[in-house]
Amino acid sequence: MDRRGFLGVGGAALMGVAAQWAAADPAIAAAATGDVVTPATVDRMAERVESLRALEQETGGVDFLDSARADLRLVTRLLDNGRYTEQTAQRLYTLAAEVCCLLGWMSYDAGLHTAAQQHYTAALRAAKTAGDNTLGAHTLCFMATQAVNQREQRAALSLMDAADAVRSRVPAIMRASLAAHQATVHSKTGDRRRAAGALNRAFAALERGGRADNAPAYLQWFGEAQLRSTEGRFLLITGQAAKATDALERSVTEAAPRDRAVRYGTLALAHQQTGNLDGALDATHKAADLIDRGIHTRRGVERLQEVRRGFGPHRTEPRVREASERITALAA
Repeated sequence: MDRRGFLGVGGAALMGVAAQWAAADPAIAAAATGDVVTPATVDRMAERVESLRALEQETGGVDFLDSARADLRLVTRLLDNGRYTEQTAQRLYTLAAEVCCLLGWMSYDAGLHTAAQQHYTAALRAAKTAGDNTLGAHTLCFMATQAVNQREQRAALSLMDAADAVRSRVPAIMRASLAAHQATVHSKTGDRRRAAGALNRAFAALERGGRADNAPAYLQWFGEAQLRSTEGRFLLITGQAAKATDALERSVTEAAPRDRAVRYGTLALAHQQTGNLDGALDATHKAADLIDRGIHTRRGVERLQEVRRGFGPHRTEPRVREASERITALAA
């Protein structure tokens, strides 16, 4: 599973990325060996992490795990060896939490669930040390999503309760994200009433000013497109496939490439439930096209494997066989 992901990027592109990340800024290198860690040094590290986050959204994270680990080592060395003020220490711990949370997400998207859990746990500790309620809640939401998708329902609910405990101390964008994750967890644990209530709260928080423009960098991915995706999955789980297709089609339009690869698969499932074979095949091929062009997401492939199983009643049709064979090749 992992080998295919790492070999999927062209050699020249991968070498260019490696060169970019291997060349540490001199100020960062000096601070990591005992010099003063200045605000400018932390700014440079934050820029590196933001570049990595952008790459992950474009192509998936599996090819950049080593780069993220290298950044985490640098931040750790700054904390261990550098000299800094109390304010700089707080920023460094926040940055460490961001990198760990990003590593957790990248590992989760690649199907590396043990590593993801370890990174999320480290992110939570660093966020706690930094006193960052927003980043802590954000991490807990991601941990809950992983847990519920691994059928650890009680753990997922406990994690969401912990995130909800700081709801009054986080900005509107985080409250919207928190409610959206609650909707996901409650949907998958079978509590439709609480899921619907959480989804309504998410839309309300977004409407009240939960926009990503002034949000921390790690929350700028969240917005209406993401919320429509959550709504679509809720509607699909609750047997409202026709409404789900509308929400999912809206969610695809503004999604990052990595998210589109996953969401087209979900859209294909919705079309299958409504009996729209043409729509299901179209969405399937759009998802497969993105993955073929270099989007590395194990979740996207697994979603398409669900779609392939859903094609069962039509498996004798040539165009369905073609789509199914394409999914099989992607999963190999």
